[in-house]
Order: sequence, then structure tokens, then C-alpha cells
Amino acid sequence: MKSINKLLPIRITRAPLLSVIIPCFQAETSLRRAINSIVHQGWRQDDLEIVLSVDDGRDYSWAVNMWPQVTICPCLRRGTGPGPARNRGILAASGQYLAFLDADDAWQEGYLDALMPLVSRHGLAFGKTEIRSAQGDKVLVLGEGQSQLRVQDFGRWPGSFHPVMRRSDSPLFINQPAQDVFHAMVVLGAYGKAAPLVDKATYLLYLSKTSVTASHGFSHQIDRSYRQMLNALNTWPDLPPYQQHQMRKALTLRRNWNRRFLAENKSQKEGPGFYPFLAKTFAKTLALGK
Repeated sequence: MKSINKLLPIRITRAPLLSVIIPCFQAETSLRRAINSIVHQGWRQDDLEIVLSVDDGRDYSWAVNMWPQVTICPCLRRGTGPGPARNRGILAASGQYLAFLDADDAWQEGYLDALMPLVSRHGLAFGKTEIRSAQGDKVLVLGEGQSQLRVQDFGRWPGSFHPVMRRSDSPLFINQPAQDVFHAMVVLGAYGKAAPLVDKATYLLYLSKTSVTASHGFSHQIDRSYRQMLNALNTWPDLPPYQQHQMRKALTLRRNWNRRFLAENKSQKEGPGFYPFLAKTFAKTLALGK
């Protein structure tokens, strides 16, 4: 790892095959789990770069002790948000392909080996998302048993999916809540009607009571964000009309899921959380055979 200037990214000397973008905000504890999950993929160090996009002004240089191919991308201003942080990571990355990992999440072993053959062939692939409690208990799995992901699936499964993709095909992230969902939908919409969804590749999303997404007010922010996304589709470039229509339907369904959650928890300052709500709702649907 090289230190060039506090205002410039710390760059590595050899271009890797894959860059993993991780936005970092108060992430000292959880980031170790995220990096460990990358280490346990078993990849050669020359082939994989970890890009830490720092959004809290803290020192994450210790990460080089866990993985030597680290690019640290600092910021002039703190707390810009995950969207701008991911954008800085994309601009600082030097890999041919990109993968996205949150600092409080992880990959199961074999995640990259399951995805990369399809990414190399098609330019884009997704793994399923397994939501776990902070203690590691399984709450819900999104995309299980399905071989393809379509834009409309983002309305059927109101959670997040994380692309591994060609760097040249990645748009920048918008700066508002659920920006990772919108980014994945735009990527998929521009790609075509469906992209590979690999059942053997599992993204582990860990829930935390301290996360901003766990706060009761966050669902109100998400509702406003979905409304803004729907408006943004009117002028969004390079989206075929069919996919723009599917995105509009999916975003509307996601907004309905969110409003249903708000309605059931309107009298509680701290409800069960959105994903436990989904798990309970899906369990009832399966029990009824619907």
C-alpha cells in the first residue's frame, strides 16, 4: 500500500482483475468480518483489490495487514453518504470488474468463484441475498432457487441484490436512500431482460440495531426516495422503454411494501424491523399457499 497524499487515493502498482468497493463509515468493527470474507475466497492477492472509500475521516490503513492489495480513497468532507462514497470507490478502482460489499456485510466462501465465470461471459451476475440478524441467525433469503434475476423481481423481493460486473458498464450511484437498489436495477435494466442469478453465491446481509436503516424514520425517508426515483426515470438515459416500465412497476411495488410496513408499525417507535416484517409476511403467504 502506498501513501501519496491525504487528498488522493492510495494506489497499488499492478492492475487487478477485480476491485471490491467497500464504503466505510464508523466501520472499524464490522469491516474486519467483511475483509475476512474476501480473504476466505481464496483468490490470489495480485488478482483482487479492496477499495475502501472512507466517509468518516478515520484511519483504515490497518486493513493492509489483512489484505495487501488495498486502495484507500479518502474524502475532503465527512458523512457524504454511501452513494457518493461508492462513486469515489468506482473512480479510484483499477480492476476490470467491480464487486460491491457493505462494511457490515460479508460473502460466503465460494462467492466469487461461483459468479466470476458468468461475469466474464456475460458481463454481469448476481448472487442470492441471505439476511441475517446481528447474531448471525437467518431471517430471510432473497432469490433462492432462481437462476435469473429480472427487474420485476425487485418488486417481488423488496430487498437488495449486489452485482458483480464489468467496471466499464457501471453507472454512478445516486445520493439518496436505497441508492444501491436503484443502481442494481439500472444496471440490470440496461443489460437486458434477465441476468444470471447464482444460487451457490450468497451475499450475507447483517442487520444491526445501530444501523441508520434500522431507525423508524428511515422508512419515511425510503418512501420519499422511491418517489424521487420514479420521477428520475422520466429522464434516465440508456434505459429501454420496456425496462423503464418494469422499473416503474417494481419501484411502485417496493413503495407499497414499505408503506404496508409503516402502517403496521405506525404506533411503535421501534418495530421489528423491515426484514423481519418481510420474513413474517412471506411465511404467512407460503402457509396460505399464495
